[in-house]
Amino acid sequence: MITYEFAVLIGAVLFIAYIVYALILKRSLKRVLVGSVFIVYLTGVAIVTLFPIVYDDAVVYTDTIEWYNFIPFKTISSAFQNGITVTAVTQVMGNIALSVPFGVMVPILFKIPEWWKKLFLALSFSVTIELAQLLIGIAIGNMYRNIDVDDMILNVLGAYVGYVIYAVIPRKIKQMS
Repeated sequence: MITYEFAVLIGAVLFIAYIVYALILKRSLKRVLVGSVFIVYLTGVAIVTLFPIVYDDAVVYTDTIEWYNFIPFKTISSAFQNGITVTAVTQVMGNIALSVPFGVMVPILFKIPEWWKKLFLALSFSVTIELAQLLIGIAIGNMYRNIDVDDMILNVLGAYVGYVIYAVIPRKIKQMS
């Protein structure tokens, strides 16, 4: 099993590389701070969505649990089939909350005004997570995570919530970044 410490190590290397890069290019302290927080955030996302990587014990799926879902809203509707439960709310809100920081930090770092570019970045972020889960599962011969289009839908929704939060932040605060 590969534990989350591996993600922390990779995140630390990227963090140091970013700091060196920012110092060489003489970036502002505020920009370096936001970029550093973004790297820490992405490391956290990797920890939550990819780790631990279980390659030594095969995950066995039953008839009621599938390792993939390509039908939009299937997992969301089945989660709420037994009413509003803690598990259902956690699953939905967790996927949304996971990508809200992405939606806030991307416009700060990259100044992207067009809505369709933001949508593309949010979708790319979400597809990257699901694709990484799929490719790791194939590489280790063990589908240890579920691949789900509903996760992508909820992640894009979360990123857009983040974009809206950024949009309503007063201009004075935005100018500080």
